[in-house]
Amino acid sequence: MIRRLKNIWNISRPLNVFIAFLTIWIAAFISPDFHLNYKLILGSIAAALITCGANIINDIFDVEIDRINKPDRPLPGGTVSIREAWIYFSVSYVLAFILAAFCDARMFAVAVIIGILLIVYSAWLKRTVLWGNLTVSLATAVAFIYGAMAVGDWKIGLIPATFAFFFHLGRELIKDMQDLEGDLKNKSVTFPGKFGIKSSIVLVNIIFIFLIPLTVLPYILQVYGFVYLMIVILGVHTVLIFTNVFLWIRNDRVTLGRISHLLKLDMLIGLIAIYFGT
Repeated sequence: MIRRLKNIWNISRPLNVFIAFLTIWIAAFISPDFHLNYKLILGSIAAALITCGANIINDIFDVEIDRINKPDRPLPGGTVSIREAWIYFSVSYVLAFILAAFCDARMFAVAVIIGILLIVYSAWLKRTVLWGNLTVSLATAVAFIYGAMAVGDWKIGLIPATFAFFFHLGRELIKDMQDLEGDLKNKSVTFPGKFGIKSSIVLVNIIFIFLIPLTVLPYILQVYGFVYLMIVILGVHTVLIFTNVFLWIRNDRVTLGRISHLLKLDMLIGLIAIYFGT
């Protein structure tokens, strides 16, 4: 029983769920109008549940691709059944929408729109050139605005939302590069599938090179403080530069997976920078 619960938990990608939950709180904390309230508590749980459900349905639609790219995942590995995954997804989404409805009409509307958009992404957009990447990046960015909405100051989330959009856009392209073999065998044509690995690396380089000076702007404009700048330079910029260079040295599937995981962990550094920088 414990092993089965662990497998079901793993299919939700716990780190992604935690980052979504934390993002809502960070977005609220950086607002001058921050105050602990029920919208923030319920909204952060709703965001975590939507992330959980989105990860599960993504695995459901990708089960055949993952048999090639990620055979150790719960669904292709057979430790979780498709039926169990659908149940877990449904429970996650229903609970998320109920909690969002208790917040207010705007937060409920955003939760439903993003939730549906992520289903469309898994069912169709993920297998298109760039549209899937843009969709996930947008959904991640909106999390900052969602958290700021919980304290009545949605505009304060625009700056970190912009950073999140471009950061995730680059990471999503790297994930597509990692999944290229399985995608092609299942007739899923992503950017790397259509234009190749080298062109994908160039695009990732352009995105991250653009992102580096972009993340310095809030310090120059005196929106975020010196602590923010130091954490970003040491903890984020170094990772982006390393990624840009190392992609040209090694870009096999295992290495791309490690780079993708490194970038996922670096999201936490970015959140810390924003929190302490304000």
